[in-house]
Amino acid sequence: MVRSVQIEPLTEADVSSAVEFAVRVLRVKPGDLGEQFASDIADDPRQMFVAKASGQVVAYGRVIELAADEAGPGTPAGCYLSGVLVDPAWRRRGIATQLTQARLRWAFARADKVFYVTGADNIASLHLHAAFGFQEMKRIRSERSAAGEDVLSQLATTAERS
Repeated sequence: MVRSVQIEPLTEADVSSAVEFAVRVLRVKPGDLGEQFASDIADDPRQMFVAKASGQVVAYGRVIELAADEAGPGTPAGCYLSGVLVDPAWRRRGIATQLTQARLRWAFARADKVFYVTGADNIASLHLHAAFGFQEMKRIRSERSAAGEDVLSQLATTAERS
């Protein structure tokens, strides 16, 4: 069994593997996932990073630049981390942490602050991002979350935090 993964930006060659992975883990129909993922390669203000084992995608994480209010009412414009998904068989190995490190490098090359929004009940995501120093900014009423609210958090560059 392969125990290590490679973290790298999504390439055209990875799109079909990433779609198959998302369909299997999320139990959704492929729909326009291929187009969405391909736009993470072609569009400058967004990027998907994948974790691959033996050439197959076992996890991914996305980062995107959004306009004000695009992530939810009252959210600022900026770089947002989004969409970390790790195959259940590959969890608890630090893959989400590695993907977040890659996404933060990408985001901080473009901005002084990075944001993310998650459901208030998504404890795993809240703990993952808190370990990087993300600070809660506010809570937003949301129908996407079972808790009925999302948490907007921010991380500033080291220079901004000192």
